[in-house]
Amino acid sequence: GSFAVESVAAFAWNGWQASSGISGNLGLEYADVRQHVQDWVESVANVRIHGTTGEPPRERFERDEREHLEAYLSPACVQPVAHETRRADKTGLIAWKANKYSVPTAWQQARVGVLESGGQLHISDLNTGDVITSHALCSDKGKVIKNTHHYRDHAQRVTTLESKINEMIGSEIGQRLCQQLKRSEPKIYKDQLVATRDLLKRHAPVDPVLLTTLAERPGMTATRLQSYLDAAQAAVLRERQPEPLLEPKEALDLSAYRRIGHSSGQGVTHEPA
Repeated sequence: GSFAVESVAAFAWNGWQASSGISGNLGLEYADVRQHVQDWVESVANVRIHGTTGEPPRERFERDEREHLEAYLSPACVQPVAHETRRADKTGLIAWKANKYSVPTAWQQARVGVLESGGQLHISDLNTGDVITSHALCSDKGKVIKNTHHYRDHAQRVTTLESKINEMIGSEIGQRLCQQLKRSEPKIYKDQLVATRDLLKRHAPVDPVLLTTLAERPGMTATRLQSYLDAAQAAVLRERQPEPLLEPKEALDLSAYRRIGHSSGQGVTHEPA
């Protein structure tokens, strides 16, 4: 009922004021208040133990509720319309006015809409027009503004791939190999893991001695790993394949040559020049 709603509202308002040291109406700008409240929600409200569930709201949301979320439908007239576009890079960042801002993992390397409004940078899906994230605009230059939640799916994917590689070749060798891949190509580490997993599947079983050597080799990448594994497989195939048997040559008919040197009884006459 209304009592529950008012209690939640009071909890948020009183808790925020207590943690921020701000009380009453001090004439703060709307953007400042919004930023203060957002910081409080993320650092206090979402991480403290909830009185009813007995666990932090953020953990419960990520575990039980996020996967059930659906797109929020709102009239097109109240949705901001992006007038410019940007392409996100492999790390999920777009460039805007000398700074970089993060987008959710699903939009990495995709083109998105960008709209600056009310001190916020709104980033939207070009296909649906939905705002996928918003950032407070940064007035500095050369800064990277990230929402850590944008990288949760990416981090989970990396962890899953690392575990799969460890399962395939053993945790000790797997961890060393993954470390070499990360040192060599940190910006595309996930792609390296995907390629390595597929290579290990295709070449299974792989000689553990060879893998141990490769896992210790600096500068190892998925491309170099493929070269070594292809060469090793080719060598094994050469050893297993029997030598081709030579076809027996047919005996030559030399009867025509036997008459050479035997007289036929007829003389040979040479006409004088």
